Amino acid sequence: MLLAGLGWPLARRRVGPNRWYGLRVTATFADPYVWYEVNAVAGRDMVALGVLLVVLVATLPTVAGVRGPAFAITAAAVTVAGSLFMTVRGWRLATRLARGRRTETDAT
Repeated sequence: MLLAGLGWPLARRRVGPNRWYGLRVTATFADPYVWYEVNAVAGRDMVALGVLLVVLVATLPTVAGVRGPAFAITAAAVTVAGSLFMTVRGWRLATRLARGRRTETDAT
C-alpha cells in the first residue's frame, strides 16, 4: 500500500524536481519536462507494483498455501524485481527523452 500511496502523486505530476522524492537521475534534474514525464511513468509503475504486492500478500498464503520462509522469499523477490524493473525503465526513458530534447534544441 505504501508504494501505491507514494507513486500516486508522481503519476499525477504533482511532485516537482527535488532532492528526496522521485526518480532522481542526471537527465531528470537537467530538464523539468523530463522530470515530470519520467516520474509520471515511475509513479504509475510504483502504483502497479504496490497493487501487485497487496494482491500477492493477500492471496499467496490462502490460495497457493505458501507460508513462512517461502512466502517471505517470494514477496521479497517480487519487490526487488519490480523495483529493478521500475528503475531501469525510468532511467532509460529519462536518457531517451533528454537526448531527444537536446537534439531538438540543437536543431533550432
